[in-house]
Amino acid sequence: MKKILFVCTGNTCRSPMAEVIFNSIAEEKGLEWRAESAGVAAVGARPASPNAVQAVAEIGLDLTMHATRFLPAIDLNQYSLFVGLTEEHAEILKSIGIPADLVRVLYRAPNVDDPYDLRMDIVDPYGGDLKAYRKCRDDIVGAVKVLMTSL
Repeated sequence: MKKILFVCTGNTCRSPMAEVIFNSIAEEKGLEWRAESAGVAAVGARPASPNAVQAVAEIGLDLTMHATRFLPAIDLNQYSLFVGLTEEHAEILKSIGIPADLVRVLYRAPNVDDPYDLRMDIVDPYGGDLKAYRKCRDDIVGAVKVLMTSL
């Protein structure tokens, strides 16, 4: 079984949502991949944010047992692929010695109905309302499906 590590900033919103979404879809498709997550600035063993828990619960997934993990504190040798939730996260992964060919960015599709929506990163919902977390969740679902086509 290959392992993928999703990386964001605090490991309370985006990367935990990506982890459970990826694992759910991978299991559904019978893929030999398992996801985990970590944060470049995660502190302690905090739970996922309540809105992240709620947003994924709405699609039948569970983040209630999540505890944040600090990227430098885990054994990175166990992962076959590292996925940053933004370009900055990917650059941090490369800066700590992860080979560039093992690092990707989880890009979302722009909203074609909004000519000003050109940002490709998964937008951080931290501090936002449930609507922001739902948008983030939906962006992650689409981006994870695209990512899976290249595994």
